Amino acid sequence: MKHSLKAVISVLLPVITILTSLVGIDIIIRKEEARKLAKAGIVYSIEYNKVDKQQVLEEFFAKYNSPLKPYAKDFIKVAEKYDMDYRLLPSISCIESSCGKRLIPGSYNPFGWGIYGTKVTTFDSYSEAIEVVGKGLNDNYIKKGYDTVDKIAPIYTPPAHAHWANSVNYFSNQITAIETKETTDTSRL
Repeated sequence: MKHSLKAVISVLLPVITILTSLVGIDIIIRKEEARKLAKAGIVYSIEYNKVDKQQVLEEFFAKYNSPLKPYAKDFIKVAEKYDMDYRLLPSISCIESSCGKRLIPGSYNPFGWGIYGTKVTTFDSYSEAIEVVGKGLNDNYIKKGYDTVDKIAPIYTPPAHAHWANSVNYFSNQITAIETKETTDTSRL
């Protein structure tokens, strides 16, 4: 019985994940908790929340009076394209450039990407910066196993990686707070 339950879960979970992502539903499963329950042969339920990510990011950027607000859709598109947390790039922009408010004029680089010493990487637009940095994070970090803020930090910003990671996580948590408020606000139903 235990083996057949595990087999069913191992087949259904990826299918459910794919189906829910197609309709815009995020699955929240705590991996360690799921492993313990599966080992015990206990069937667990999957919680889900429908989140309007664009609305969440627009509200987040508005809170910080950010010029990046009109690019919320670009952040989401790139995050989905490179299978990364949609909060990562906006959070990095907030620690690196005060959410796009303090950056090298004309650089369109709110991420501090490729800026060190006298070297300055510039982009033609925020949309280009979001795409290039998203791809760079995917190719140079995520695909190599550096898939969390704490793993990315020592490479992205070696001199002050602990502060950087804490700050990126702070902004990510701010986005999560808006997300949570949105999914529990019954006045929108």
